[in-house]
Amino acid sequence: MEREIISSESVKPSCPTPQNLRRYKFSMLDQIFPPMPNPCVVYFRCTAQLINDPDSFTSHLTEQLKRSLSVMLTRFYPLAGRASGEGEFIDCNDDGVPFTVARFRGHKLSELLTSPRPDLLLPCGLDWGTKPGPGSAVALIQVSCFDCGGFAIGLVFWHKVVDAVTLLVFLRSWAATARGGKEPVCPNYIAQDMFPQKEQMPVQLGSAADIAKIGKSIVRRYVFYSSAISSLKSKVSDVERPSPVEVVSALIWKCFMSASLANGKSTSLLTQTLDLRRRARPPFPAECFGNFLTLAPATSNNNENAELGALVRKMRDSISKVDDDYINRMRGDRGLMGYYENLQLLWTEYSQEFDFLPISSVCGLDAYDVDYGWGKPVWYSKCDISNESEVWNRVWLIDTRNGDGIEAWVILEDKYMSVFDRVEELRALASVDPCPTSHIYRSRF
Repeated sequence: MEREIISSESVKPSCPTPQNLRRYKFSMLDQIFPPMPNPCVVYFRCTAQLINDPDSFTSHLTEQLKRSLSVMLTRFYPLAGRASGEGEFIDCNDDGVPFTVARFRGHKLSELLTSPRPDLLLPCGLDWGTKPGPGSAVALIQVSCFDCGGFAIGLVFWHKVVDAVTLLVFLRSWAATARGGKEPVCPNYIAQDMFPQKEQMPVQLGSAADIAKIGKSIVRRYVFYSSAISSLKSKVSDVERPSPVEVVSALIWKCFMSASLANGKSTSLLTQTLDLRRRARPPFPAECFGNFLTLAPATSNNNENAELGALVRKMRDSISKVDDDYINRMRGDRGLMGYYENLQLLWTEYSQEFDFLPISSVCGLDAYDVDYGWGKPVWYSKCDISNESEVWNRVWLIDTRNGDGIEAWVILEDKYMSVFDRVEELRALASVDPCPTSHIYRSRF
């Protein structure tokens, strides 16, 4: 499948950013986060009335997307800026978001989804260790159009600028603006005052430096439908009201233990990425711009026969320590001292000898509630990072489109995946690499 680049330009804010907002300083929470890309792709089905003239539809679609993006960037103004040389702030100079339009002539979106290749739909190549250099863009977008009228929007944002919550707020706000919404969502920039920047800020434990490996990674998608999640919940009857994310995470952790044991490790450490907006009392608004994340680690001796309920309780115990007091310790001028106190609270069992498995979830964040005027997405995907010299064992959890299942993107070193993928319990419950346009996915299209 060959990609033809139709156009490439920078979309600038429709109104200039005021001079007093020219320098967007990272918050302490942004500083904690290691530099890495934050990619995703949102896929939309064909628009029947315009199929007969795909070139005309491409022009109509992209012009509407660019106009609405330009309006959006007056509110999400840091995204139109450029990285500073020191990496401490964004120069909000209104240089704009690089916006690429691509055509896949002679192809339908369904062909790509039969064997998904999200990397073809992104505006740039990815590398986990790469961060924007001085003057580089911090957000890039590609719109890919197919002969059927289907299209995909691929985004790569610098993770030091936004987390998944901010990215999805941006997507929904952009879509609402494209539809002509009259009540725009305005980002809340309280992070800079609430968690002021620090001169010396270490990278958080459980970050790239801790979990990077040398080797080759393999990606699998394991989809757990409602029946599988019900089965998993029945296995943790000793846990009160287990959530789908908890039981799926526990099973993945258990399977990872088998792979970890086979590779000579006796202990594994699972980290859960938590949204601090939800854990504050009262909760911070979802529109809070930036990174409001922390990691909750849970450790276990590797045991192929571990009980899922015991693993869920370990995860809950770690999460319970991230409360309003945890957040308040990091606020204000003494926030760095609070950050160190929190490290001591959560990472007492930490050892570099442990096998790391980071799990991040965007479940419950309404990833499919994005409509630019042509209907909601048929699929929302993360993207693998192709880099054979440095790989990470890691997992992303995403809701299925109909909302009653979970899609787990599991990226493991090849020698780990060869064991993980053969675990009978996993194979019995999950559908492996299903086509996103299968009848199960289409049930509510």
